[in-house]
Parts: sequence; structure tokens; C-alpha cells
Amino acid sequence: MQLLKKRGILVFWIFLLIECYLIFSQQAYYASVVKVMLIPILLFYVFLNARKNHYQTTKTLVFFGLLASWIGDILLINKGDAWFIFGMIAFMATHIIYATIFYRIHRLRLYKSQEAFIAAIILVIVCYYLFRFLNSNSSFEPFKIPIILYMTVISIMAIMAVNILGTGSRKQNAINYFIPGAVLFIISDATLSVQKFVFPDENFLSVIIMLSYGYAQSLIADGFSKTLKS
Repeated sequence: MQLLKKRGILVFWIFLLIECYLIFSQQAYYASVVKVMLIPILLFYVFLNARKNHYQTTKTLVFFGLLASWIGDILLINKGDAWFIFGMIAFMATHIIYATIFYRIHRLRLYKSQEAFIAAIILVIVCYYLFRFLNSNSSFEPFKIPIILYMTVISIMAIMAVNILGTGSRKQNAINYFIPGAVLFIISDATLSVQKFVFPDENFLSVIIMLSYGYAQSLIADGFSKTLKS
């Protein structure tokens, strides 16, 4: 346990790189085994470092946010459109919970949220062009509404992360962990959508998806660890 408490992120990255190698070498069974171990490592790291008897509500939210991600990971191991939708729902739950935690760290005030407003404009533009690109493929048609919903939820999560810049005490955590993590999450999910609807046979995209996703989760979990430790 001491190893996970002190070097949990390093252990996570070792497993993540093994996972990426297994994906690249198309060893699907072993890749799925390693994949389900990733989020539990982060859970142990966060909670072993959290202050006891403090931040009980935030701890509960962090637990359920990571749990939803773990469920999403398991669901997306399976192939097929139904599993893809179920995985999206699980990760939407993660993003809603993460957004709630970010909002609790620093509440959104419309008259003092220039950073969040700028982030919202950028994300609207990014989502618009990504949607247009995906929409040019006939296989995308049945997924329009779920993808719009997902884009909205992950954008809100990213906006709430950027909004933390408006506070003095947690600003550094936003810069070092939460905002880069949110950006990497968007990159990972955008790449996943491109792979599914445009380049389904491109295995290298799976490595990019996993690497950016894992990096995102490790940054956000590390940010939570620093928040719950203070």
C-alpha cells in the first residue's frame, strides 16, 4: 500500500504503457485484463493520500466518478454499438461528477468567469467542426443525439475545470492537473469518435485513445489527491 501511496501515478503509468503496447501488438485479451486494473490503481492512490475525516462529500464524488470510469472501461472492452452507447453513458456520469467536483472547488459566477466564457466559446467551435466532420459519414446518423449530448457534458466538465482559474488557492491545481486532464479527455474521446465512424480499422488510433485517456485520468486523479490532501 505504501508503494501506491507514494508512487501510485508511476505504477499507473507502467501499467498504462503496458496496456498501450498490448493494444499496438493486438493482444486484445491481455490488453483487457490490464485495462481493468488502471482505475483501481488511481482510486487507491487518491484515497491513500486523502486526509482522514475531511472532505467527505468530495471523497464520495471522486469515488463514484472513478467508479463510473471503471465501469465505462469494462463496457468499452466489448465490441458493438450497444456497448459503445452504454460506455458513453458511464463516461457521461464521470464527466457530470467531475464537473460537480470542479464546481464545488470554485462556483461559477457569470460576472466573474471570463476564463470559463472563453473556454465555452472555444469548445463550441471545436465541437461544431468535429460534429460536421463526423456527420459526413453515414454510419454516424444513428448516433447524432447521443454524441451531441456527450459533447455537451464533456464541454461542461472542461468549462468547470477552467473556471477554477478564478480562485487563488486552487488555481495551480487547475493549471497543472484539471485543465490539461480535461483537454486530454476531449482529445481521447474525439479520437475515439473519429476511429469509430471514420477509420474503424486503424489500430494506431487505439493507442492514441488509450494514452491520452490514461494521461487525462492520471492528471485529474493527481489533482484530486492534492485537493484532498490539503
